[in-house]
Amino acid sequence: MSDKRIRVEGVDHLYRTPEGTIVNTNKDAYSAYIRKRECQRSKDQTLDSITAELEIAKSEIEELKSLIKQIIHK
Repeated sequence: MSDKRIRVEGVDHLYRTPEGTIVNTNKDAYSAYIRKRECQRSKDQTLDSITAELEIAKSEIEELKSLIKQIIHK
């Protein structure tokens, strides 16, 4: 694979490889992308955790309601 890259016209930080792939050499933009991606992953994990906890709480509430109904009907 050759390392020759051709600058994309009109954009200083974009290059095209001989294979046709566009490469972005703007490290600040890449770092910002990585931070944003990690933040989104963290939010997704938090949401998943809260959703699981909510499902457990719903189940426990249903169980308590059932127990209360059994006590009332005795």
